[in-house]
Amino acid sequence: MLRQRIEQLKHEYTDQYVVVDADRPELARFKGITGQVKTINMSGRALVQFDAHNNAGWYDIALDYLKVVDKPEPEPKPAASGKATSGKAAAAKEPSPEKPPAKPEPAKEPKPSPLELARMEKQARQAAQAEPDRDP
Repeated sequence: MLRQRIEQLKHEYTDQYVVVDADRPELARFKGITGQVKTINMSGRALVQFDAHNNAGWYDIALDYLKVVDKPEPEPKPAASGKATSGKAAAAKEPSPEKPPAKPEPAKEPKPSPLELARMEKQARQAAQAEPDRDP
């Protein structure tokens, strides 16, 4: 493509919100997800970022399979626990009198690495050899 056409596409599509043509098998995984065009590469394809599923990758998608849409509304955040709640929600949060409150699980220590295990075994052998044998 001509460099001028690429620059025109960059100005037209960069920072626009798009959805993909989900009928294309290779794009079906993006069905119903809104992405944002980050730029247009020199091949004339859009680099699109989809923020769903903690995915921050950019995907190279042909412009023929993209449709520009309005900016999506941000998802509502859960209400803070300090705010007043309705009667049903408050009743649901109270623990039932039949079940005792759950005990917090003790913090689990991370598993030692194989190198640390070998080091601990060596120290144990050295300590066993340093102690005199005690036969009753």
